[in-house]
Amino acid sequence: MTDNTILGGPPSAAGETEEPTPEPEPEPESIDPPGDLETAVHRSRLYSLLSLGFDRPGDDFAAAREDGAYREDLRESAAAIDEDVADAAAAVADALEGADHQALHGQWASLFGVEEGVTVSPYELTYLPGPLMTNVRRLADISGFYEAFGLSIDEGQTDRGDHVCFLTEFLSHLSHREAALRMDGDDEGIEVVVDARRSFLEDHLGRWYWRFADEVGDHDDGDSGFYAALAELLAALVELEVDRLDLDPDWVPDDPEVTEWNEDVFGDTGRGCGGCGVDAGGPGDLEPGPVPDVDPAADADRGSDFDPDVGGDG
Repeated sequence: MTDNTILGGPPSAAGETEEPTPEPEPEPESIDPPGDLETAVHRSRLYSLLSLGFDRPGDDFAAAREDGAYREDLRESAAAIDEDVADAAAAVADALEGADHQALHGQWASLFGVEEGVTVSPYELTYLPGPLMTNVRRLADISGFYEAFGLSIDEGQTDRGDHVCFLTEFLSHLSHREAALRMDGDDEGIEVVVDARRSFLEDHLGRWYWRFADEVGDHDDGDSGFYAALAELLAALVELEVDRLDLDPDWVPDDPEVTEWNEDVFGDTGRGCGGCGVDAGGPGDLEPGPVPDVDPAADADRGSDFDPDVGGDG
C-alpha cells in the first residue's frame, strides 16, 4: 500500500475531496469624493455669506451691502454651483438692493433677537424632539466636530454652537479646507473633509434647515423680505448638498415638543443674545491653508466667530 491515495494526500484523507479554495472577495471600488476645486471655493464663500447674512447686522455687513460686494459675491458663487441656487441667490440680491440698514436691523431683531422675544429660533436644538439629555449629547456632538478641526467658538461670543451662523460658518470652513487640499492633490485629506461635511449635514443642519426656512418665511414681514429670501437660499443650497452627497437625514417633525431652557444643563451661554454676537464681525476665513489663485475677494480681511487652532486635526 502506498503512502498516498489516488486522489493525493495522506491516507487519512482517503475518500474525502478537498474543498475548493474560495475566490478572494474583490476589493470595493474606490469612489472619489464628489466635488471639484472651483465648486469647493464658491461653496465656502456662499456658506460664509449666509452666515454673515443671518448674523446681527453690523458694520461688516453694512459695508459689504453698501458697496455691492455682498450681492455680487452671492450671485457669482451661487451661479458657479447650481441653477436653482443661483435663482435663490438672485432673489436675495434683489431683496437687498435699496434696503435700509436700520430697517434690516429692526427686522433681524424682530425675527431672531431677544429684543422681540426670538420669534424664529436660529438654534438647532429648538427643532429637535427628545429629552433634554439627548439634546445635550447633540450639542456635544456639534462641539466635537468643531474641535476635530481645531476650532472653538470665540470667547466673546454669547451663543451656543448650534446657532445657524456657527453651523454655516463651519461648513464654509470645511469647504475652504477641501479647496486647499484639492490644490495640494491630497486625496486622503479631501476624503476626510468631505466625509465630515457629509456627516455634519446629515446629522445636524440637514435635519432642520427646511423648518427654519419655513419659519423665517412665515414671519418675515419686512418690506424687503431679505431674511425670507436668505432662508430660501440656505434651503436651496442644503437641498443640493443632500442630493449630491446622497444623504438621508432624519427629518425633524413639523412641530417638535421643545424642552424648556435649563441653565443647570446649558449654562447662560445662548440665552443672552439671539444672534451670533452683538458686536461680532462677519464670520470669516478660518485659516485652512492658502488657496492660491482661487481665493474669493469676499474672503479677504474678515474676522471670525471661531478661534482656529493650527494644531487641530483636519
